[in-house]
Amino acid sequence: MVIALDRLAQVFRANAAIYGAKGSPLYHALALRVADDPEILALAGSGQAGAQPALQMLTAVHYLLMTHRDDPLAGFFATLTPVPAPTEQAYPAFRRFCLRHAPAIKRILATRTVQTTYVERCGGLLPGLSHVANLAGEPLDLIEIGCSAGILLSFDCYRYRLPNGRIIGPNDAPLTLACDVSGDGPVPDRLPVIGRRIGLDLQPVDARDPDARDWILALSFPEFREAQARLAIALDNVAQLDLDRVAGDALETLPDAIASTAGPLCVFHSACLYYWNAEARARLDDLLARMSEGRTLYRLGIELPDAYRIWANEGRGDEGGIDADPACDVVLVRYRDGVRNGRHIGYVRSNTGSYRWS
Repeated sequence: MVIALDRLAQVFRANAAIYGAKGSPLYHALALRVADDPEILALAGSGQAGAQPALQMLTAVHYLLMTHRDDPLAGFFATLTPVPAPTEQAYPAFRRFCLRHAPAIKRILATRTVQTTYVERCGGLLPGLSHVANLAGEPLDLIEIGCSAGILLSFDCYRYRLPNGRIIGPNDAPLTLACDVSGDGPVPDRLPVIGRRIGLDLQPVDARDPDARDWILALSFPEFREAQARLAIALDNVAQLDLDRVAGDALETLPDAIASTAGPLCVFHSACLYYWNAEARARLDDLLARMSEGRTLYRLGIELPDAYRIWANEGRGDEGGIDADPACDVVLVRYRDGVRNGRHIGYVRSNTGSYRWS
């Protein structure tokens, strides 16, 4: 990947603002300094075409620090030390670390992709999948596009604390998560019964692989120590789950995945299609319509609004009331014998268990 340094500097400055707003002062400070450092910028720009160079670079460093915890830079990462050093002093150590480990960083940038995930997202997925299960029937087969490690495919393994005070889910669940449901729609009263679980990804992550697991954990912001700990527990759970992982372009692998299922089916995606171009999004829609000949398929999407350009999105109103986290649209589409019927059904905060019916 070749990106002009001035353009790359703009990317780092823009991402610095995002990191600061999301709660990572360390990444905010580092990204701003990298934007003014041509040598480190050139290193960050050596990765794959279409990558997210800022987050990929910072994550590569976080990942390497997991096996270099004695390096002074590790002392600035709350995920690696009990009492992190002041953020404003971090850049000299960061720069030295990057130059010292430049070959390893280049290898990571050339082979790894950004697949950020947090188990808290399951709380925002539950209302939509419960709704689909009520419409389609159970056990509900699931196919996730952009599954990463399959955390969302394990959503029914956890307990959920609902806004009405109830708790649903298995008593022996490894985690209890928030499911904050509001608006004029149902609050789940039980977990749906799930059949097959199939995860599609360009590079699906096997939670049983310690190296792949470390990469997923490194994608957590360094200040998110508790969230990373919960993610580690979820990865332990996914490692024991009966989950089919399929590597490759979803537009190529999805037909066989759908054909391998016979029961009620939901294809879902979350924070995925935003990175697809309009042609690929339209191809996915056409593919699902074709595959619905002789059966009914459901598609649940939780994406930033721009990912739904091919839809009219009738019914989408003002999302004021949900903070910019950002607010994602939830769109449900039923495909039956090639006919589509789609509508906007809610909003989800990207990294929390908040769901609001529209």
